[in-house]
Formats: sequence, structure tokens, C-alpha cells
Amino acid sequence: MNLPEVAYFSPASLAEASALLAAHGERARALAGGTAVLGKMKQRRLLPRVLVNLKRIPGLDYVRWESAQGLRIGALARLEAVSASVEVRKRYPILHDAVSCMGTLEIRNTGTLAGNLCNASPAAETLPALMLLEAVARVFGPAGTRDIPVAELVTGPGRTALGAGEILTEIEIPPPAPGWGGAYDKFSLRRMDLAVAGAAAAVAMQGEAVREARIVLSAVAPRAIRAPGGEAAVRGRAPQEALLAEAGRLAAADASPRADLTGGVAYKRDALAALVTRVLRVAIERARRAA
Repeated sequence: MNLPEVAYFSPASLAEASALLAAHGERARALAGGTAVLGKMKQRRLLPRVLVNLKRIPGLDYVRWESAQGLRIGALARLEAVSASVEVRKRYPILHDAVSCMGTLEIRNTGTLAGNLCNASPAAETLPALMLLEAVARVFGPAGTRDIPVAELVTGPGRTALGAGEILTEIEIPPPAPGWGGAYDKFSLRRMDLAVAGAAAAVAMQGEAVREARIVLSAVAPRAIRAPGGEAAVRGRAPQEALLAEAGRLAAADASPRADLTGGVAYKRDALAALVTRVLRVAIERARRAA
């Protein structure tokens, strides 16, 4: 079966791109890096009739640190540019963890952080890290500009809170909170593959005890979710290894993985428990160094 004919547009402004997307509705898709959309088209999982390429729009390709606002990442910034950023490595190691384990170098040199978010995969590596960093998605659309907390951007598999004609133009991450440390890791059949299970943790210490902990799980529910059981297990306590393992088990109990070709439910819970234990350990080490 042949693919349907696709109309291709390459607008030179956000207003023009927004108008095209709004006019064609569900039949249209925006292209930033294009790795997700074109990959789905090749697999016939997505068959848009209109493609709107954003690459000619100026001023969207940047990774910029500003002391007052924090980190700003444009919609056309490549994943590898985010990974290679000195400011990301130094100030946001949890984001560096997430981006650097995504796909191959070729994919990271083509794909964008904005595209990874808008693809809205339950296994997206960057979403848990950005949720814990309290990132905000800046959106342009027919009604103007608005901000959406990244934690509210993805509403389900392949679904986002973007309205008709809206385009994610920038991800803004506030300056790191003093004394916090974070880490992300995933379990996958190969490092370049999508996560079978993913986990991110952010921790603040008070002396030898964990003052606050936040954990986000991915690939084990329809969207990235918090793990309150794991968070409560370590809060206010000294993080001994047995406690971290217990937090991992409780966090895994908060998930709802499904059996598929990558493994059964029990297997995924075990992998998730080990992941949470690992990222908590690294996050605590980083929080101690940041104190």
C-alpha cells in the first residue's frame, strides 16, 4: 500500500507556521528534528496529510544560560547541543543524564528536546528530568504566547496539552535550587533503545538525612508519574543502602507496567526498583556535593 500524498510547507515565521497548523488541524504535524514524526510515518503508525517544517524559522536554535531566568532551550536546539552544553553538565546533571542516553549520536544530532516532549511517548527520557527541574514549556499559537508546566504538557500516550495551531517554542528551566541533587537512568534492551523502565530522582539533604525527595517514573504508566511511596520512604531518614532498596520497591509499587515483548510485569517492577535505588544513590551523592 502506497503512502498518501503529503503536502509540505516550510514557513519563515511562527505566525505562518501556527496558521498552517491551525488550518489543517489533526491532519497536520510540525517538524523540528523530525526523528519521531518521520519514524512513525515509515512504520505507518502516523500518516499526516500536511507537514509543517519549522527549520526556516529564525531564533529557535539555542541553549542559553541566564542567571536570572535559568536555562533556555529553543525548539530547534538539537539534543546533542543540550548534552554538550557546559551549563547543562555543570548545573543540570539530571538533564545531561537523560539526554546523553537517548538513541544514537546520529539521532541526537538530528532530534530536538522540544520534539521529544511533543512526541509524548510514555518512555520519553527527558520528561522525568524536566518535571523534577520544574521546567516550563513556552507555547506560541493563534491566541498568542502562554506557558505550560512541563509536568502538565503530556496528557497521555501521543497526546499533549497543545491546542490547535500551538507550537512549543522554548523550554525554560529555573536556576537550580541550592543543595539539591538529581539523577536519571533507564533500563533498556540496548542503551540506544527506548526505556523499558525509567526513573529520575531529586533530593535535598539536611545533615545526614534526606530532607526532601521527589521521584518520577517513566515507561511504566501511560505518562510519566510521581512515586509517592518511594518518596515518603526516604524523607527525613538517613539514606542507608537497605532504605534505598526499600524506596525502590515502594516506588515500583506505584507504577502500572504492562507485559509486552520487552518483559512481564514482575520483571519490569524489579528493573524499576533497581533503577530507583540507583538514581536515589547518585542524587544523594550530588546533593551532598552541592550542599
